[in-house]
Amino acid sequence: MMRIIRLLSNKRGSQMVEAAMSLPLIIITAMLLIRMFVFYLDILTTGIREHREALDAQDAYRGAMIRTYETEHEVVMLRGGVLRRNVSKEIDVKAYLINEDFLVRSGEAIE
Repeated sequence: MMRIIRLLSNKRGSQMVEAAMSLPLIIITAMLLIRMFVFYLDILTTGIREHREALDAQDAYRGAMIRTYETEHEVVMLRGGVLRRNVSKEIDVKAYLINEDFLVRSGEAIE
């Protein structure tokens, strides 16, 4: 009976078994967090790019006094690995383009 108790309480190798079971989960979790971080950075850079395009459209605008600028862009995270669904974010940019020259001239006409 004592021999069986000693065999059951022997701790040699148990740490290796625990590491072999938990290490793949830790690696998969770290990789998923890195992919999510890259996805959110992609969303941020897309938002910055769309904002710059809206500012360029504002600088080049010479039409009527006020017009709206609208555009949509979808950022998609590549599917694979642990992710089985498509993860995407749609970015809508809405801005008002104002022709300042026309606005100034209309203000002079009122006076």
